[in-house]
Amino acid sequence: MKNLLQFLLFSIFFVSNCYSQNITGKVLDSTTKEPLAFANIIFNNNQKLYVSTDIDGKFSFSSNEKLNNLVCTYVGYETQNLQIGNDKNITVYLKASADNLAEVVVKAGENPANAIIRKVIANKEKNNPENIPTFKYTSYNKVVYDMKTDGTTKNDSINKKMKGNLLKDSPLFMMESVSERKFMAPDNSEEVVIGTKVSGFQNPSFASLATDLQPFSFYRNNIKLFDIQYLNPISNGSLKKYQFTLEDTLFQKNDTIYIISFEPQKNKNIEGLKGSLYINSNKYAVQNVIATPFEKGKIDIKIQQQYTFVDNQYWFPEQLNYALVFTELGMVVDGRSYISEVQLNIPLRKKEFAIEAVRIDKMATKQDSLFWENYRIEKLSESEKVTYRVVDSIGKEHKFDKILTTMEKLTQFKIGIGVFDLDLAKTIVYNKYEGYRLGLGVYTNEKLFENLTLGGFFGYGTRDYDWKYGGEAIYTLSKKHEFKIGGKYQNNLVEAGNYGLNYSVQNMLNFRNFQAYLMDNVKQGSFAVEARSFRYLKWKATFTQSETTPKYVYEFNQNEQIFTNYKDTNLRIDLRFAFKERIVSSFNQLISAGTTYPILSVSYTRGLKEVMDSDFDYNKIEARIEQSFFTKNFGATKYRIEAGMIDNPLPYGLLFTGEGSYDKDYPYLIPNYFQTMQPYEFLSDRYANLFLTHNFGGLLFKSGKFQPSVILHNNFGWGNLSNDNQTSNQLIGYKTKNKVFMETGLQLDNLLKTNYMDIGYLGLGGGVFYRYGEYAHAETKDNFVFKLSVSFAIK
Repeated sequence: MKNLLQFLLFSIFFVSNCYSQNITGKVLDSTTKEPLAFANIIFNNNQKLYVSTDIDGKFSFSSNEKLNNLVCTYVGYETQNLQIGNDKNITVYLKASADNLAEVVVKAGENPANAIIRKVIANKEKNNPENIPTFKYTSYNKVVYDMKTDGTTKNDSINKKMKGNLLKDSPLFMMESVSERKFMAPDNSEEVVIGTKVSGFQNPSFASLATDLQPFSFYRNNIKLFDIQYLNPISNGSLKKYQFTLEDTLFQKNDTIYIISFEPQKNKNIEGLKGSLYINSNKYAVQNVIATPFEKGKIDIKIQQQYTFVDNQYWFPEQLNYALVFTELGMVVDGRSYISEVQLNIPLRKKEFAIEAVRIDKMATKQDSLFWENYRIEKLSESEKVTYRVVDSIGKEHKFDKILTTMEKLTQFKIGIGVFDLDLAKTIVYNKYEGYRLGLGVYTNEKLFENLTLGGFFGYGTRDYDWKYGGEAIYTLSKKHEFKIGGKYQNNLVEAGNYGLNYSVQNMLNFRNFQAYLMDNVKQGSFAVEARSFRYLKWKATFTQSETTPKYVYEFNQNEQIFTNYKDTNLRIDLRFAFKERIVSSFNQLISAGTTYPILSVSYTRGLKEVMDSDFDYNKIEARIEQSFFTKNFGATKYRIEAGMIDNPLPYGLLFTGEGSYDKDYPYLIPNYFQTMQPYEFLSDRYANLFLTHNFGGLLFKSGKFQPSVILHNNFGWGNLSNDNQTSNQLIGYKTKNKVFMETGLQLDNLLKTNYMDIGYLGLGGGVFYRYGEYAHAETKDNFVFKLSVSFAIK
């Protein structure tokens, strides 16, 4: 009996495996040969024998039942029927359907797709992976740049010119990276790049990441692609904005998968997406998603996300892909990120997270071939190996790393020349008082001293015929904590009046600096200490002694003593608190990616009379709070509230003025300034201002290519000047605004658009602002001010 039982069991096992089949393959677009993610394959016309391709268009299926045929379907493509025969590896080519999907008309009852989407929306908070208390994962990221030819002479010519003979059949450019991320809800995140490899560069200071061009999950109310916020089809209220169609229903073990296509409803002014959702009946979660903007621009983008069920509890991203197509250039960027080694609900503490949300490990560029073989999902193809070999040799010959360093410094308005940096902000200077300043600003860089910077500037004004000069030294004690000490001396011009915590900061992109014409000459020495503390707090303490000579007719009368020149010694403390600010360490610098929370800035200055012959004793305090946030279906809102106070009489140059930006010679819209107020129209020793801006984007007008961005401005200001300050400041004209100053503006961007390098549009727009209330001009026409604006958009 025992032998007979063993024989029967063996026979059953043998017979079942005689019919076992393992089928692998891939599904491709018949024209472009690009893989089709999440295509549906049914064997033997049995929906229970079902598999879908992965995000790379590949599939694998095992069955004890003999497989004779398959049916492959994909939204927007013709159905393909194939006989399997003895093939173990199959390539299925699908042809795009020439027929548009027929409009779905539901005559009675609810659209079945809507009923499913309603359940998805009800469960999205539970299924959102960023609501998991803690997790860790490793991500391998690969980005390939290539030229796409369509057979036309123009595209073929561009392709040949870009790639030449050496890269004829290989990608143009490649990047790879490996990163380790840890997360603790709601928003503590740290991602460390442990390996980065970029063709043409020996020591790249940047890396590709899974979330470079798409969010980590598809559960946010808005999906941000580039700078455009697209309404998520599974956000609350989306059923009124999107048309959903149930394309197919499939079965996977005990679960049902609903394939639902979506696109914006007609005549809905939304930034919308179109694509397909694969909804798993297990928790009604997104298993796969394909999405692309409904309205195309110069750059077309498609994102694909695939989720897997982890620990029989959570749906978690498994692969995140994106494809960029530069329609005019014919360039295609294919980005793929594979997530592995997922750990959920592990013990983590806030203090374990670094300041930087993203940083590159010091050894990331030095990883060997064994490291990359371990993390690569697939081995490099021969054509990809050619790309690395050829582009690396070109990069070495043409010094790509040096070019990258030059570009990094240009973002800081610097040009590297050996061990020195040319500071453009101190070399190219213009304002209405001194005209162009001809001179030079030079500082040492990291090639000479790693932590010490020495330098200075000099220049000669072409309008005021005078020299300005200065020098400084800065020592960095800790780059991690941005801990620096420094001292400087300058004989320079600064704009009269201190307002808005700007304090004469030189910024080449601030047009308001060009408008300055009321200037003080200062001979000033200072010593400063600054650092970052408590993660989100930056502070700076500065001790300053200065001697000021106004460059305008002026007298200050204090206790019968007349000042034309004056000395001021003070101690100033600056604080900036940006809760949850996302700091990215890339391109050899710390870059702020912003925060959704309000940013608070405070400055306190204490005047020290008789210290180093100082003439004044005073307390000055200024504070500012600002925030930007996006509201679904409504647009982006920004507000800025600021206020300041001085407790004792002070000369004109130490009071508050300069908040206006109306200048007929420079009719440009300058944010966070009053557009209808002249630069020095009002003078205050206490003030409060509100700047409120709302950008509707293209939500209000969508008529073909004419889609201007509509921005609404409302600005309010109040100020007062004490009697003592009014009687002390003489021989100079000013007004006070002890009643509320009001102005409203309507800005239209992208009224005229012009092609920019075939990657987007430079848009010319403008705004009209109206001044009203107590400080309105007598003539109505004088209350209107027109301003110009320039913007960039991909569509």
